[in-house]
Order: sequence, then structure tokens, then C-alpha cells
Amino acid sequence: MDHGDAAMPSDTVGPLARPVGVVESTMRCEDLDLMFRADPSLHSVAVMYLDGGIGLISRGRFAQLMSGPFGYGRALWARTPAGRTADPAPMIVEETALVADVCEQVSRRDQVRRYDDVLVRRPGGGLARVSAARLYETLAALMAVQAIRDPLSGLANRARFLHRLTAACRDGDQTGLAVAYLDLDRMKHVNDTLGHAVGDRLIVSIAHRLTAAADPGSVVARLGGDEFAVLTRVAGARQEHAALTLGERFRRAVAATDPALPAGAHSTASVGVAVAGPGADGATLLREADAAMDRAKQAGADRVQAVHGVGALTDGHGDVLAAMDRGELRLFYQPIIGIDDGRVWSVEALVRWQHPQRGLLTPDRFLPELRRLRQLPQLDRWVLDRACADVARWDAVLGDRAPRCVNVNLTIDTLGAAELTSLVLDSLRRNGSAPSRLRVELPESADFAQLQDAAGRLRDLRDTGVGIVLDDMGAGSATLRNLSALPVTGVKIDRSFVAGMLDNRSDFAVVKLLGDLGRSVGIDVTAEGVEADEQLEALRQLGVRFAQGYHLGLPAPAEHLTALLRTGARPRGVASIPVDPAARPATAGRHRV
Repeated sequence: MDHGDAAMPSDTVGPLARPVGVVESTMRCEDLDLMFRADPSLHSVAVMYLDGGIGLISRGRFAQLMSGPFGYGRALWARTPAGRTADPAPMIVEETALVADVCEQVSRRDQVRRYDDVLVRRPGGGLARVSAARLYETLAALMAVQAIRDPLSGLANRARFLHRLTAACRDGDQTGLAVAYLDLDRMKHVNDTLGHAVGDRLIVSIAHRLTAAADPGSVVARLGGDEFAVLTRVAGARQEHAALTLGERFRRAVAATDPALPAGAHSTASVGVAVAGPGADGATLLREADAAMDRAKQAGADRVQAVHGVGALTDGHGDVLAAMDRGELRLFYQPIIGIDDGRVWSVEALVRWQHPQRGLLTPDRFLPELRRLRQLPQLDRWVLDRACADVARWDAVLGDRAPRCVNVNLTIDTLGAAELTSLVLDSLRRNGSAPSRLRVELPESADFAQLQDAAGRLRDLRDTGVGIVLDDMGAGSATLRNLSALPVTGVKIDRSFVAGMLDNRSDFAVVKLLGDLGRSVGIDVTAEGVEADEQLEALRQLGVRFAQGYHLGLPAPAEHLTALLRTGARPRGVASIPVDPAARPATAGRHRV
């Protein structure tokens, strides 16, 4: 079984140490010479002085001494006490000393003089020795293992797991290839009530139990924190049943009580299992297992969810045109709030795919395949039409409580099309919406040349009243250069700066700069990723007008947003809007089209 693909070398010097000869300092050099000659394996000797001191004589240096420059060394040194030829201050370490620490000491001392051997003190005062070369070899081996192994659990780490998963998918035989993804349900409770030391013991215990429950040849990994994964295979024609059975085996292994742990130091696990189909790739398989685990946790935790036949999205349910025809695409909307008045000034349209087998998919799970199939323009048109229709519907139902506009993300493929202007304006006319009700968000993945190419068409849109928003300002390609070269009416401050603005002076300065810049040139500024009242208050003091983030509202279907806005309530707190099942507030990034 692959836990890290390498046996862990000893990280202390004790197991590396070998016997060392011990002689009195009064022994004559001619006698010591005979001792070395009689035992070729004797690498060095420790010299015991009458005052209790310890010296060291290595075979190589002693041989040079005895040979002398003209072959007269033995005659010159034969009757000299060995103690006079020894290194009187060798390095001596305890056998529990860490290899890394000893190597650092050797390296530091070698700047003054070279060390061939290090003496190791055994319990009770006995001595052994370890060569500097062996120490450095062991340190290199330790570093190699640590590069692929989680240091706490001893399992394969995330990098090693992803490498093995990618290789398994690339090998071609994906039949029955499965990934089980586990997330502990009570880890935070254990850490908070019993302490992180006990939490670490629980992690190690679960690692042992998962290893015992996994089949031979499986890769068991700790992906980080309280998340584990197992790469294995399932057999039989009924893959869905086999996947559930596999997940249940791991769920029971985690749920079992370890008598060696303190009372209360236990946890259940939510388990997702994904079984590969034709054309599966490692990233997709892991994402599907993670999404299945999310569904298990949302269903109440301590459960198993499984998906089988995971492969390329072109397996009969992957064509975006067919998904549109089947009514599987959904638009979710996330509020953009006026910081001063709490009003929903705009909403950002975020596409989801209600896949018949895999549940609700976020764009990161299907856009790469659609990009390969060159179907992104069709998806853009669908999103644009649906968003414009929803704005018109909100006007009819909500009146002046309706959002003033909707933000729609366009992909590079649509942005570069010659018919961009007519495409957008036709959609607005078809759905009875005014151009001022739409704001086009420029894709953060577009480079400067692509944006420059679209500048003329974007300017035509802006002149009709359509807003042009530069996304993720301050990060990636969204720079001040774009701000000066494009017909921008609004910018969004990248969430990374908002996240750090309360603790990092540089992040705070960027947010302030963009807020000041927006006011000076007359463009709207929106802060993304707002997660706390303290951030909101700081943004208010800096004069930033708009904010967006999970703290202010999760992405939600149009009908849920309609019900909320009808009451006139401010969408504060995640309980106020039904949660997008595809979102994980603690870890999820922004997935948009």
C-alpha cells in the first residue's frame, strides 16, 4: 500500500550510530596502529583522557600521520601517546538528537575544521559514532520522503496523491478507478474542547484506521487539515453500489472508537466517492469526489454519497446545447450591496449546471470541457438572455425594489467576437430591458491585448448605456493600465486585498487607492469577498460605495432573491438567502461565467 512510497529514514542519530573503538589516551601510537591494521572495519576510536575528557582519532588522519611526509612517520610517532594525536574536542551528541540539527552543527563547525565522524553518547555513558557522510545522506532521504509524505499522519500528502491520481488516469485503464474523499465532522470540536495535541492524535489514529480499511495497492493520503482521500479501484458491474460500499467501509473505519484516545476524542466523517468513466482526468475525479462529500455533509454528515461514470462531460450529458434544451442550466444571483444604505443595487449572474448524474455543478467543473468544444459563446448567449429576462421580471414584480442592474460575466470567446455589440443589444431588446440595466464584467483571464482588441466594441456598448466593469482589480491582468485604456464604468477590488485590509498595511493602501481613484474619475467601485462587519465598516470609512461577499448574501436562485427583495429586507447573513448547494463558504472560490 502506498502511504508515501518510501520508508521513513530515522530522524534521530541513534539508529544510524555504529560501534566505536575506545582506547586510553596513554596508549602508544604504534599499538594503535596495530589495532587499526588488525580491524579494517574500525573507522575511528574514542580516546579517554585521565581527566575525563574525550578525544577522537579517525583512521584516515591517523594513517597520514603514521606514514609521514617521507615514510618516517611510524619511527617518529611510534612511542607517542595516542592522546597527543587525537582531536581533543570532537562533536558529541545524544542519540536522541535530530539528524537535521546535527547536520546543521557539522556544517557550521566545518567552516572552521572538517568533521569526518560524530560521537554519539548512548544511555549509561557508552559511545558510538556516525560518519558525517551518513548524516548528510540520511538528511537528503528525509527531505525526499517529506516531499511526498504528510509529516503528522505519515500518509501520502496532497502533492503525492495528485501525482499518483494523474498517473493512474493517464495510464489509460480507468475501469473502476475510484477516489474516496473524507472530511471529518467533529475535528473543530475536538480541537476546541480537548486541545490540538489530542486533535493530532485523532488524525494519526484515523490515518491508521483508513490504511487498515484500504485495499492493497491503494493510495491513502491526508490532503490537509481534516480532509483525507483514498485512490483505489472498485470491482463489479454495479459501480454505484460498489462505490457506496467502499465509502461505507471508510465511514465505519472513521466512526469506530479508538480506546487509546481520551473520551470525546472521536469524529464521524462525511464521505464522497467518485468512480471514473471513459476519458476521466484526475482533477475532475477529485472534484467530483469532493462535491459528493459536500452533498453528504449537507445531508446531515456521517453519510456517504457516490457518483459513478465520471469522465469527459461529453458522455451523453455534456453538450451545453443539449443541457439548455433539457432545462438543466440555472442562474444564481449574488447581491451587490450599497454600503451606505444596504440596498441591493445590482446582482451578479452566476451559472450552474443541474447535471442529471452529478448534481449541481459550478463552472470550474464544466467550463474547461465547453472551452475545448468551443461552446462558450452559446453559453454566454444563454446567460445573457436569462439575466436580461430576469431583470425585466424583477421590474414587473418588484417595481422600485428591483435591482438597478445585473452584472453578467462574458468569456474571452464572446468578448473577441465582431458581433459583440449586436449580441448584447439584441438580447436587451428581446427581453425588454434598457441598456442601463446591464453591466458587462470583463473576464479576469483576458490579457491586455485581448481587452485592447475589444475596446472599440466595449466603447460602443458603453455609449448605449451598458456598464463595463473591470473585475478583480489589483490582481492578475486587471491593472491600472487596463483602467486607463478601456471604457470602464466600474471596477471590482480583488477579494485578496479586502481579506487582508484589516491586518496588512499594503492591502489597506490598495483598497484606499482604488476607492479614491474611483471617486476621482467617476466610476463605481465594488469590494469583493466581504466576510465581516469590520471589513464593511472599514470600506465605508474609505468611501467605497458597493460591496459583495458571503457575509452580505450567498448566490441564490432568482425566485429566492425575488422573495427576499419583495420584503425590502437587507440580505445580511447567510440565513437570509437559501444557500447555493455548490458553495462552500469556508473554502470556495468565485465560480462564474
